[in-house]
Amino acid sequence: MASRIISALVGIPIVMTAAWAGLPWLSLLGTILASFAVLEFYRMVQKREAWPAVLPGLVWTLAFVVNGHGDYWPATGVALIGAVITFLWHQLLRLAALPVFSRFGVRPRSFGDAIMDWIYTAAGAFYIGWALSLFLLLRVHANGFEWVMVVLLGTFATDTGAFIIGKAFGRRALAPRISPNKTWEGAIGGFIFGTGAVLALVSLFALPVSMFEGIVLGTLVGVSAQVGDLMESMMKRASGVKDAGRMIPGHGGILDRLDSVVFVIVVVYHFSIWIIK
Repeated sequence: MASRIISALVGIPIVMTAAWAGLPWLSLLGTILASFAVLEFYRMVQKREAWPAVLPGLVWTLAFVVNGHGDYWPATGVALIGAVITFLWHQLLRLAALPVFSRFGVRPRSFGDAIMDWIYTAAGAFYIGWALSLFLLLRVHANGFEWVMVVLLGTFATDTGAFIIGKAFGRRALAPRISPNKTWEGAIGGFIFGTGAVLALVSLFALPVSMFEGIVLGTLVGVSAQVGDLMESMMKRASGVKDAGRMIPGHGGILDRLDSVVFVIVVVYHFSIWIIK
């Protein structure tokens, strides 16, 4: 517990300061976090005997983040270029069936395996890179800092509420095969905390959001944060690991801290676009 508290006391001010400072400092932090997180993701799927293209996948992830910094290319362009390059990379690996490659200990991959490897490569780039690029784009919007605070504090409130209520009143397992410690009571507590925090932040920051829209946004944040947490728990369970990494004492890896927030980023970004329009 002490290591968790110390890590939080160090990490939270860094994230908050970068969010307040905006670009390029937030871009730098996003690049660092994305790099470690996607590597943790690829290490996890490798435990499932998959062969993601780690280096091309890392480059693809960072291309998303860099694009979010300056919006240089349409996101669809980054997605398509990355998809084509990594697809060709995985198909070239099938040349390992040739004797000249097998001499170096390289094992061949079937077409089906190569496709699955490509899907894992793409999943890491989109899951981490695309989501964090939206975080940077959100920061440069009108009321960008305030929207970013809705993401961060809304997610924090959801996670905290789920933990506190789950510890105090948790009885019914939410998803025992995925995460045995999560309960329905904790999930409801997280939902209430998250929704309440979002409504309070919308009012405090005077965002151009009606009461009904605030309730909708709070509901989406309270749900998406917990869905993101469950998704990563599912990946860890399938890979047979307790934590995605060991970068943060008491918390696990970078991906263990981003699991909830990446889903919330996507929700809040698109909600803000809808509101602005």
